[in-house]
Amino acid sequence: MLEFSAVSYSIKKKEILHDISFSVNPGRIVALLGKNGSGKTTLLRAVNREIAYRGSITLDNTPIEALGARERALRAAYLPQTLRAPKMMVKDLVALGRMPHKAPLSRLSDADRAAVLRAMEATDTLPLAECPADRLSGGERQRVYLAMALAQEAPLLLLDEPTTYLDTDARKGLLSLVSTLVRNEKKAALCVLHDINDAIRLADDIALLDAGHLAFFGKTDEFLEKRLPQGLFGLSAHKVDNGLPFFY
Repeated sequence: MLEFSAVSYSIKKKEILHDISFSVNPGRIVALLGKNGSGKTTLLRAVNREIAYRGSITLDNTPIEALGARERALRAAYLPQTLRAPKMMVKDLVALGRMPHKAPLSRLSDADRAAVLRAMEATDTLPLAECPADRLSGGERQRVYLAMALAQEAPLLLLDEPTTYLDTDARKGLLSLVSTLVRNEKKAALCVLHDINDAIRLADDIALLDAGHLAFFGKTDEFLEKRLPQGLFGLSAHKVDNGLPFFY
C-alpha cells in the first residue's frame, strides 16, 4: 500500500503541494487528475524521492526515507512522463528493469530473462527487441519504457501520463494491460492521466488535484455524481458508453 499523509512541497515560498492525504491499495487503480501545473507529476516525484517534501509517504507502512533506491525499485516501478532513448538495443533497455533483482555486475538469470520476455510480450515490443532504442518512434519508445517498468515486477506502478505519443488503439491496449495486471496480480497503480474519459473507464478511485490541493478523492462513481468534470474542467457529457458518459 502507498499512503500519502499531509504531503506538502514548496519552491521559493511558492506552495506546489498542500496537505495531500490519500492511499493507493492493492488491486485498485487510482487516476491522478488535474489541470496543468496542479502538482500531479510533483507528487509522483515525491514518491521517487526526487524532491524534499514535508509530511509522510509510506510504502507498506515503511517511510520511503527508510528505503534505499534498490528497495524502492523492488516495491514501486516508476515511469516518468519524459524519458530519453539511450543508444542501446530495446531488449537491453527492457532488461534494465531487472537491475533491482540482480547482484551488481551479474548477468541475467533465467528468471530475469523470463520476466523481460513476459514484459515485452505484454506490451507488444518483442518485434522491436533488436532495434536501437534511439531510433524508435515516440509511441514505440513509450511502450518499451512501459515494458521496462513491468519487468521490475514491482507490486506498485507509478505511471506519469503513460499514454503519451500513443495512437487510439495503442492507448486502449495499454490501459487494458494496466487494468489486467492490477486485477489479476493484485498490483496497485497510481496513474497520472490527461484524458478524463480514460480515467473514468480505467480507475477505481480518482484523486483530483487543484492548484496543489486535493480537491477530491473517492470512487469514480462519486466523482461523476458530484459532476466534477463539468464543474472543475468545464466539460460536457456527450453520450453514454457502457453506462459511462463521454466528456468533451
